[in-house]
Amino acid sequence: MEIGRCATVLDPYDWLPGYGESGVELCTQGADLSVIIPYDGESGELKKELLFRHAVAFFKAACPGPSMLDMKCSVSCAASMSSLIEYPDSEAAKAWRDHFQGLFDIKHYSIFFMSENVILVVFAEDVVLRDVAA
Repeated sequence: MEIGRCATVLDPYDWLPGYGESGVELCTQGADLSVIIPYDGESGELKKELLFRHAVAFFKAACPGPSMLDMKCSVSCAASMSSLIEYPDSEAAKAWRDHFQGLFDIKHYSIFFMSENVILVVFAEDVVLRDVAA
């Protein structure tokens, strides 16, 4: 399936230290996918959450490594690998939207956690960034 063009949603390095995250924790909560990102702050460990609402599918893998998803991109993407990226023209996201017959507006996202060497691909309605209380 074709991924298509990419658009940066957010760059975690706007708030992460230069050496990146100190971990990545995934947890499903009902239909949502919660991605907790711990990192070193000035006064100890801090955490932020990427909450993917109504995540119908996700894939986490070591990176670099073989891809189990049959997706290709025929256009160049200038976005940073470490940014949260959305693929507005993704054929896979369109297949999910078609499956739900317009009930859910599924989008295709990906992010590479550089310090953890993990890639995450998510199909969800939207994503929000939240601070996690200590």
